[in-house]
Amino acid sequence: MKYSSKYHPSIVKRYDDSYFENRFGNDKKRQVQFLIDGDLIKKFKSKGTICDVGCSTGEFLKTINWQGKKYGMEINKKAIREAKKNGIDFDKNIFSETNFFDVIVFRGTIQHVDEPFRMIKSSYKALKKGGIIIFLAVPNSDSLIYRLKLDLPFLSPSKNFFIPGKISFCNALTNFNFKIDFVEMPYWKTPYRNMPKDLILFLFNLLSKKFYKHAFWGNSMSIVASKS
Repeated sequence: MKYSSKYHPSIVKRYDDSYFENRFGNDKKRQVQFLIDGDLIKKFKSKGTICDVGCSTGEFLKTINWQGKKYGMEINKKAIREAKKNGIDFDKNIFSETNFFDVIVFRGTIQHVDEPFRMIKSSYKALKKGGIIIFLAVPNSDSLIYRLKLDLPFLSPSKNFFIPGKISFCNALTNFNFKIDFVEMPYWKTPYRNMPKDLILFLFNLLSKKFYKHAFWGNSMSIVASKS
């Protein structure tokens, strides 16, 4: 299956090789966050057939040492080649399968796709009964920072199509017949937290028109939902 047939050329161009420079296990904070996110997944499913949507170089599933068959979806050819080295297969995905996956994960992905609800709908079909869909590092438009600045530190306007809010996104998942199992704003446990600095920059953001980028509670969400 050719990946170019599934993605619009203008989107593929946005994710050239330079986008993946820090996705070869060479970002220490990302690696720490991967382990935290992996622990969350394993609280609900410790093993099984998984599909990582927007799997990049496969570093996430490699870092968390996922036990089970690993599939991925990705648009950059160099990233795909590297992901294959890390044990990721690409011959099955959320569009091709029915009642197949135990876990589908969107890590920092849902805001980057041009048809997020089509992908969620397809994920429901592709999951086994009792399977879970997990969204990690999801921007939250309900957050204080976004409401104040209409922006978040990790957003890239040229690459973002969809900025969900906690309430609206959970409602959408429910409307697709998912059961919401867990919602978290993971600021406190992340390696990106620097409370004194973050509080100072938050005050700067309150008083200035300029946007001072910093980690803060509510900026991102982790959501786990299941197919009943």
